[in-house]
Amino acid sequence: MAKLTFVKSQQLIKQMKKYLPGGVHYNFRYSGKDTIIPFNKGRGSRVWDVDGNEHLDLFCKFGALMVGHGNQAYNAKLIDYMDKVLSVDQCDLEPIVCERIVHYVPSAEMVRFCLSGTEAVQNAIRLGRAYAGKPKFVRFRGHYHGNADNVMGGKPQSTDYPTPMAYEGDFLGTDGRAPHIMEDQSFMLPWNDFAALEQLVNRYGDEIGVIIMEPICINGGGILPKPGYLESVRQLCDRHHITLIFDEVITGFRTALGGAQSLLGVTPDITVFGKALAGGALPVSAIVGKKEVMQLYVDQKVIHAGTFNGYPLGLAAILANIELIESDPSAYKRMSNLLFQIGSSLVEAAKAVDIPMVVQGVPNILVFHSQAEPLTQPEGYDDNTKLRDILITRLCKEYGIQFSPISRFYSNLLMEESDVQFFRDRIGDTMAEVKKLLSLFEGNSLAA
Repeated sequence: MAKLTFVKSQQLIKQMKKYLPGGVHYNFRYSGKDTIIPFNKGRGSRVWDVDGNEHLDLFCKFGALMVGHGNQAYNAKLIDYMDKVLSVDQCDLEPIVCERIVHYVPSAEMVRFCLSGTEAVQNAIRLGRAYAGKPKFVRFRGHYHGNADNVMGGKPQSTDYPTPMAYEGDFLGTDGRAPHIMEDQSFMLPWNDFAALEQLVNRYGDEIGVIIMEPICINGGGILPKPGYLESVRQLCDRHHITLIFDEVITGFRTALGGAQSLLGVTPDITVFGKALAGGALPVSAIVGKKEVMQLYVDQKVIHAGTFNGYPLGLAAILANIELIESDPSAYKRMSNLLFQIGSSLVEAAKAVDIPMVVQGVPNILVFHSQAEPLTQPEGYDDNTKLRDILITRLCKEYGIQFSPISRFYSNLLMEESDVQFFRDRIGDTMAEVKKLLSLFEGNSLAA
């Protein structure tokens, strides 16, 4: 399979860069520049760029696109409601959508809607601190909770008082951050280490109002919680009156309608949803929680605002997504099986050219790492592996395979066996070229 050519794409990118900083809509600090490809058509799991090249979309907009491209049943439901009403404060969908979420999600007794995961997390932290009556929160290395100043990047400088601080080379570091905001508001610990968390809470529990985490550490490499870890954290929070928040912006509705918590059997006080919640076409996030926690909104002790919170078309998208999944009982199993086949093909292609490769994660969210063994902690994701993963992701784009920029890949409701074959037809040549490029760096930090 030959590399794709991008003549029209390059012309369009030049125009884009005149107005879009870097020609993109988001950026982090990492080595090199990403490959930009403008698309103008999508069907199922495939997208076509402006040159007419066909690509397999395993990116799914960071996992948000649950329904697939051109899902006619989904689109029809949105169009139907768009013809009814647009921007109003309340509509007839609120009780229907909220009831569905409460039905499926263990932690959901009441619901508030937002637009982005970042803002939902910030409001959830505010709500959780207010409920506990204590000012600080605990977060964990390798977990991502949005791009706000107080939750992005950093690492602790002391084990005795582990507050996160900026450091040179931080992938999530940024100029312009409010001074001392990370160390003033939070502690940071390694995840999956209950002894470290218990020790911190025993020392500083009178300051800690919130513990926030991804229940499955997707951003840190697709790592599952150790047996008993989440249960122990739940008990610790109960003993010390700490609000437990699960960030299920990635896992929510993608792993199950009840989120990862419904699979893991541990119920937090507050959960944040986003991305796949509304199927992927429209921005919607949600804060769900126990009644006694959400009562702080009712009593107006905690403020939560936003012009487009609960906008009708967003609610229609959530309902359409849920109904599509409900009408297809085998959806999660089918998607998971197809994605697993793709992951297995990636491992086989890498092995054929002597490149180390593992695939890990959970159903419908897989992560690849160019190393010999699965990642067991976020801190173990070394620079050599990161650089190889970045190289693989970029070269795959040139052969028509769209991974997430951070080596994750996702399924969707319209994925088919033909998508697996599309991947297999291209991944062999891609990995062969990866091997050639890696050989140029033998003896330095990028060598396998």
